[in-house]
Amino acid sequence: MVLPEFEMLFADSVEETCVLLSQYGREAEIVAGGTDLFIKMKHKRLIPRYLINIKRIRGLDQIRYDAGDGLHLGALATVQSIKDSAVVNKKFPILAQAAGVLGTTQIRNLGTLGGNLANASPSAEFGPPLLTLDASVRCLGGAGERLISINEFFLSPGKSALKQDEVLTEVQVPDLPPRAQGIYLKHSLRRMDVSMAGAAVFVLLDGDVCREARIALGAVAPTPFRATKAEETLIGNKLSGDSVERELLDEVARVASGESLPIDDIRGYASYRTKVVAMLVRDALEQAIARARE
Repeated sequence: MVLPEFEMLFADSVEETCVLLSQYGREAEIVAGGTDLFIKMKHKRLIPRYLINIKRIRGLDQIRYDAGDGLHLGALATVQSIKDSAVVNKKFPILAQAAGVLGTTQIRNLGTLGGNLANASPSAEFGPPLLTLDASVRCLGGAGERLISINEFFLSPGKSALKQDEVLTEVQVPDLPPRAQGIYLKHSLRRMDVSMAGAAVFVLLDGDVCREARIALGAVAPTPFRATKAEETLIGNKLSGDSVERELLDEVARVASGESLPIDDIRGYASYRTKVVAMLVRDALEQAIARARE
């Protein structure tokens, strides 16, 4: 398959990108790594006349952490740079886990965080972890700058809350409280493949009591989403490492599975994916709770 004809435009700033997006409207698409965009173009699912290349905009590839201010990830930060980042691995390992199972090394070196999110795929690898981290997305457009909660960012398959002339510039992740732990797990035919189902969990213990829990699922609904009923099932319960805890985690996993809305597609049947969700949530919770106890 060959790419349809297009004109490549190069932007040197976010502001210039916004102007070009406003000028060319729906005929233009932003490109950075292009790992998702070029596949869509090859299959004629998207045929833009103009591609706006933002790779040479300075500062958008930052990975910065400030105590009290949290983590700042530039939209052009590559998946591989997030996987390899010392501060991400130390402070927010769930993001490094997600990066580590996204595609091949070649894909990770090309693909960017901004592209993974703006593509708004139900199976976006960073969607579930960022939902459990209560992250926000910063964007800039003709009307100025705004901050969008990640909970409001994914609208439908392939559609995000970004407006036509807006550019995703940064993802902000608040600091985590002590003893908070997160785990991301995915299931796919091969490690490098697109997720058949993904689950991210966040737990905060106060002694043996679960004071806070966040559970997010990917690839099993039109968008990545928080399984709030499953969270409520876990919050406030004592976790003593006994048979009662095991039964509780089984129930949380069952509730989370019931909140999913998978479909049959080339990666798997809906009935199978529903079972996988329960397995992933339970395994992720067990791992997160064990780490929180250390």
